[in-house]
Amino acid sequence: MRITTVRHGETDWNVARRAQGSKDIELNQNGINQAQLLAERLANEPCDIIYSSDLKRAYKTAEIINNRHHVPLIATPELRESSFGKFEGAVLSDFETRKAFSEFAEQRAPAYFAQVHAYLGKIISHSDKDIIIVAHYGTVRAMVCYFLNIPVAQRGMYAVGNTAIHTFERLPDGSFRMVLENDTGHLN
Repeated sequence: MRITTVRHGETDWNVARRAQGSKDIELNQNGINQAQLLAERLANEPCDIIYSSDLKRAYKTAEIINNRHHVPLIATPELRESSFGKFEGAVLSDFETRKAFSEFAEQRAPAYFAQVHAYLGKIISHSDKDIIIVAHYGTVRAMVCYFLNIPVAQRGMYAVGNTAIHTFERLPDGSFRMVLENDTGHLN
């Protein structure tokens, strides 16, 4: 069993450094181009099913990937980015806003990670399928922590670029090992 997690392509809010959270922002043209390069990169990877956040930026990325695989594509709100409340749409370029946002995100992280981990447990238990999961920055970090059994507090160790690939293999004892981390080589 291989599980490949992918972050969506670029949006205008990524470019402007705005906190997107659960706002339903679409990919920009560069994000569509990134998703197409990602789809080419993943074209020969094993895939039996694709799961995606139901937000447009992730779902469009998943659709583009699935143009190469033609497998079931399941969109779900359980893979959405965490809601950032009053910070959704905020520009995170000034220190005070970034600091307040970080404190807010820190408080929300344990409950959000628990939600993502519960959904992952549901989709991978009793499964031997090769899966691609398309989601968001925070969601992918939550998945990395799940697969590597890393505490939420250490989530900052993992970068997640737009269309970054993290791949995990299930070991015979049921644990996972990361075989690919934050790979964006397809964008070069």
